[in-house]
Amino acid sequence: MNLLPRFAVVAALTLGAVSFAPAQAAVLWAGADLRTNGLDAHVGSALLPIPFIGTVGIEAGAATSSAAGGLSEVRAGGTLRDLNLPFTGTDAFLSGGLAYHTAGNTNSGVGIYLEGGLRGPLVGPLGWRASVKTDTKSGLSAGAGLEVRF
Repeated sequence: MNLLPRFAVVAALTLGAVSFAPAQAAVLWAGADLRTNGLDAHVGSALLPIPFIGTVGIEAGAATSSAAGGLSEVRAGGTLRDLNLPFTGTDAFLSGGLAYHTAGNTNSGVGIYLEGGLRGPLVGPLGWRASVKTDTKSGLSAGAGLEVRF
């Protein structure tokens, strides 16, 4: 039995799969966005890299709303990041969890949020980020900003 052709096929498939793997999986990240309803900041940490798919992590954030005039939201949740988009140099992310909206906001209390978007490199660990977020208390918003990845 000749193992060389089998080895060549396995090696070619492995190299092909690796080319679609995330290029820059982050362990820690922090960023700030200018959103349609105010300013937003977030920090996160990776928990489990999933080869060829992305990274599962936790993320926390805080937001100010132009309507509330101060801190209007504190949130914590999970995230699936570093979803590689082949041949683009960008990756996607999807986050979700609970958000507490402060009493200064007309929709105070706990809500559920979902956020998704794209990230790409700028210089070194600094990258851009664009996202859309929906929340059961504050509704839909979009934003763009910067993120530092370590």
